[in-house]
Amino acid sequence: MSAFLHGYLLGLGFIIFLGPVFFTLLKSTLQKGFWAGFFVALGIVIGDLMAIIICSFGAIPFFKNPQNQFWIGVIGSVLLLGVGLKFLISPEKKAKKDEDCEVPKKLSGANYASFFGQGFLINFINPFVFIVWIGIIGYAEAEYGFSPTMFVFLIAALLGIFSTDLTKVYFAQKIKRFLTPTFLIKLYRFFGVILIGFGLRVLYFVIFQ
Repeated sequence: MSAFLHGYLLGLGFIIFLGPVFFTLLKSTLQKGFWAGFFVALGIVIGDLMAIIICSFGAIPFFKNPQNQFWIGVIGSVLLLGVGLKFLISPEKKAKKDEDCEVPKKLSGANYASFFGQGFLINFINPFVFIVWIGIIGYAEAEYGFSPTMFVFLIAALLGIFSTDLTKVYFAQKIKRFLTPTFLIKLYRFFGVILIGFGLRVLYFVIFQ
């Protein structure tokens, strides 16, 4: 099996993971449509790319340092908890705003940057992302050595992940027209609970592991 196909299939396997980035992706698509979800997905994959670059070129010892892991985890968990509380406490305002605002046919540059930033940050601040990529990079290096082939494998994995994210965006856009304001309120509360859960999970990990 070629390195590209091997990596791409690995990336497709990420479709089963339902982390905070998945819920950010779904929320943005339901709020503002396909292109909003697309740019969130683009931010997610660029966040993964940055993690690969950082971990591949000498930063693995930094992320393996227990003290650094602790503070990275604390900062990540606080940000996740903050976003989750925002959706849990005031879902009515968010749902009303999304219901009243017509989705623009074309997003502005500020919209592009905002949705891209959401995807990038919610992915990049999660310490588990670095742990996962450290493991994948270790596997790729063992399989192909530190060579161009290893990076072909990693880039293909990113393309596989991007493909799964766009698939999620596509299907979320399809169901958007059937959603009522009441359902959106419940959905935003659900997003809030999920993000708070991930934040607490990260905090538990860095304190007790």
